[in-house]
Amino acid sequence: MSVSNETVAGLLARIASAGSEAGGGAAAALTAATAAALIAMVGGIATRHAPEESGPRKIAGEADALRQRLIALIGLDVDAYRRVLEARRDTAAPRAAAIRDALVRATEVPLEVATASARLLEHCVALLAPARPGTRSDLGVAGLLAAAALEAAALTARANLGTLEAQPFVVDAGGQLDRLLERGGALSARLSRALEERCERSHT
Repeated sequence: MSVSNETVAGLLARIASAGSEAGGGAAAALTAATAAALIAMVGGIATRHAPEESGPRKIAGEADALRQRLIALIGLDVDAYRRVLEARRDTAAPRAAAIRDALVRATEVPLEVATASARLLEHCVALLAPARPGTRSDLGVAGLLAAAALEAAALTARANLGTLEAQPFVVDAGGQLDRLLERGGALSARLSRALEERCERSHT
């Protein structure tokens, strides 16, 4: 699925379709891409007001690169899911191996989305100080979206892992997801506390 020229309405229509063109993994990637776009915007505004600061500029650049990668991952997730369906329909002798390989690929994509989402949360925390006051609510929204994308991608990946026989990939991917969720939870809590403190100070 090519999504580079797709409208938001078109992407959502694909997800809403009963034809299983896209599902939870694609939705997680779309959510994370939206978070990345907000972070790039907040970082860009901070850079415009303080061009001598390199931190916000670097964050904005990386966030925009992640946004583009996450858009690509929407299509890759749809393609991976289609390969799983095709493997399950195939009655040829190596069917079990084909299903296993397809499920591994269908797990790798949401795992990458989860990894990107955790990185976006790190950017949200790093941007707290240099962000302009008027953009901090946008940063908070980005953090909420990134956290939701992380949870959603992890759920999708774990659903696939649950259908695979125990193997090094399953153990490694499960461990990565555990660490990403733990890190994401800590970052989300830190971001929420910091935003609340700034909001309280602005009203005193």
